[in-house]
Parts: sequence; C-alpha cells; structure tokens
Amino acid sequence: MLGKIKLDLRIAHGAMDSDIQDNIDACLSDLARVGVVLIENADPLIVKAVKLYCRWQYNFENQADRYMKAYMSLRDALSLCGDYKGED
Repeated sequence: MLGKIKLDLRIAHGAMDSDIQDNIDACLSDLARVGVVLIENADPLIVKAVKLYCRWQYNFENQADRYMKAYMSLRDALSLCGDYKGED
C-alpha cells in the first residue's frame, strides 16, 4: 500500500517512507478502533480511507480540513457497515 499512497501524495523519493508507513499503520489502527475488522489492503474503500487519512496528515494541497472530514465520514460509514464489522 505504501506505493499507492506515495503515488497519491505525489512523492517519488524514499526519504519519507518510514513516516508514510507510520501514517498508514495509524490509519489502519484507527479503523480497527472504531470496529472495522475486515481490513484488506486490496479493498478500494480501505485504500481510499488511507489515502484520505494521509492527505489529511500531510495537509495535501493545503486542504487538511477537507480531507479530515472526508476521512472521518468514510471511517464512520465503514464502522457501521456489517461487511466491514465481520457480521454475516
């Protein structure tokens, strides 16, 4: 997922790889914290949540508030969805 996030943030160098990975891990932990248990790196909604989280953390295009609200909305929607809570 690191490669997808770097591409999304338009970062080509490797100097920030560790920090970006920390933010990816923080996002996935936040999703787990709100009850999202089915976290797959290939799931488009999980990838979108991580992209929004990282854009928020890095104030991408000076739009941190916009990305924070979008991330939190998606996170909350995922936490309410039975497909991501492991419910049958």
